[in-house]
Amino acid sequence: MIFRVTIFFLALVTALQSAFSQSKPPQLDLKECLDRASSRHPSIAAMRARLQGAEEFRKYAGARPNPAVTVQTESWRSWQKPPFSFSRDVDIFIYGTQLMETAGKALRRRELADQQVRATRSEIDVVRLQLRREVTRIYWLALQAQTELEIAAENRHDLDKLVQYTAMRVREGYVAESELIRARLEQQTLIGQEDAAALSLIRAKLDLLKAMGESRFDLEFRLALPDLTGLLSPAAELEHMRSEALAKRPELVLLRARVETERANLRLQRANARPDFEISAGYKRTGGFDTMIGYITIPLPIFNRNRAEIGRATARVTSAEEELLAEENYVRAEVETAYRAAKKLSARLHGLQRDFLKQADDSRNIALVAYREGAADLYKLLETQRARNESRLLYFRAIQEFQQALVELNLVTGGEVER
Repeated sequence: MIFRVTIFFLALVTALQSAFSQSKPPQLDLKECLDRASSRHPSIAAMRARLQGAEEFRKYAGARPNPAVTVQTESWRSWQKPPFSFSRDVDIFIYGTQLMETAGKALRRRELADQQVRATRSEIDVVRLQLRREVTRIYWLALQAQTELEIAAENRHDLDKLVQYTAMRVREGYVAESELIRARLEQQTLIGQEDAAALSLIRAKLDLLKAMGESRFDLEFRLALPDLTGLLSPAAELEHMRSEALAKRPELVLLRARVETERANLRLQRANARPDFEISAGYKRTGGFDTMIGYITIPLPIFNRNRAEIGRATARVTSAEEELLAEENYVRAEVETAYRAAKKLSARLHGLQRDFLKQADDSRNIALVAYREGAADLYKLLETQRARNESRLLYFRAIQEFQQALVELNLVTGGEVER
């Protein structure tokens, strides 16, 4: 008996937990979205593979040239007299050759490989920042769509009660049926708005999952409002934000690494203009005698002094430096834009006082009381209801746009959104 009661109790608890989990979908916050995008997105995996290749190249960039072994025979013949004798007539050469690099070419190659690794790491940071900005942008669009859907559902619920009340008054003969028709038309309008908001939320969630690099598109989740405490605010000094952005932005770090990479390549090309020489030594057998040979080969840089590669490398250094200057100006402008937008939205939100929604609710409630007492018609009540709905949308949009501007301000200054 006790065993059956225990089994029944466990089954009941399991059923309640299952029902509770189904009634409350899991929440997804901004930090989790950013973490999943940074760890799972194929673009990040592709850049990590490139980094691995650059690191492998760096391991062997300074390797010395391979030596060469030459086996050579001469004076073979099948005619003339005296008859041919291999041991007497054939000359045999066996010698090794080693290319000796000059001007520190191996060191220059290692420097270039080091700079390429740094540039590739910076490229990963740039791709990660681009993903974070895209995920953040779509996250706020989806969060706004979710808020608008909740507001639309609440507004439609309020109007459903009004339609029921109006239908009751029509049955009692207090109002004309035309008012019920007008209320139902308004109800259908709100139902259409709710359906449109639901569709916008579905699209925004799909865009969010796509930006995160997800392969499964399960939409049964809610978006949580991020905790923005500790982020930069428009009260911070603009010049400080510019300095932070110029020092931390991954795009600028990448371009600085590319400038150093091109400069390292220029030093390598200048070193390549210096000729290398070959040292050869070995064994020679001729006329039946065993001897030693040795020689040095030195190219004469008369016609080709690597001017083409030096000229191209010099131009690429100039190009990389100009791209860096252009990006620095762009980052300054981006910080300025984000700062002014956050400041403007802060002032706008400050203008909407805390009792803004309360005033809209009071106006609607007064009109509702007047309608119930017969002192106002349905048209007046519907107008105040629309004004209340629009006021709520305006208020919550202002809040979320300001919060989104704060996140964008931190991202453009090189900061992180970890909450």
